[in-house]
Amino acid sequence: MTCGETCRVGTKKWLLYAVGLVVLVADQLIKMWVRAKLAIGSAVVVLPGVVEITHIQNPGAAFSLLPHQVWLFVLVAIVVVAAVVVVNTRFQLSPMAQIGLGLLLGGALGNMVDRVFSPTHTVTDYVYFYTIHFPVFNLADASIDVGVLLLILSTFRGGNDARD
Repeated sequence: MTCGETCRVGTKKWLLYAVGLVVLVADQLIKMWVRAKLAIGSAVVVLPGVVEITHIQNPGAAFSLLPHQVWLFVLVAIVVVAAVVVVNTRFQLSPMAQIGLGLLLGGALGNMVDRVFSPTHTVTDYVYFYTIHFPVFNLADASIDVGVLLLILSTFRGGNDARD
């Protein structure tokens, strides 16, 4: 796969880490606000009938799967972070792939910080959409999902070059 003319050797390596840092900081700041302002189980309506901020502590992964497997999820996050760094080092990535990996990096780190440093080793989730009845999630979760989508799209668009 090639980047085409959108990639230049040696450029955009910082983009992945900048996106990851923004996601991590924003995710943690929002979670701090939710924990400080809302009791567990309470909610604030943002758009009536559409979305609310609901404070829950999730002991598992997506959809609360595998509850209380803290170190398994931390290990998975460490593997993801290491893989992202290796891919960024070994390949010349398109901006779309850089952003996708940055979102994945920030999301993995955001939820890992919760699991390691929360007294209950749970992840703070807070976004609930009434209209689709999807489980409560957070910015880190959404970043991981969007990051994977961007990586898939960048693959179809020829999103990276193997470095010699």
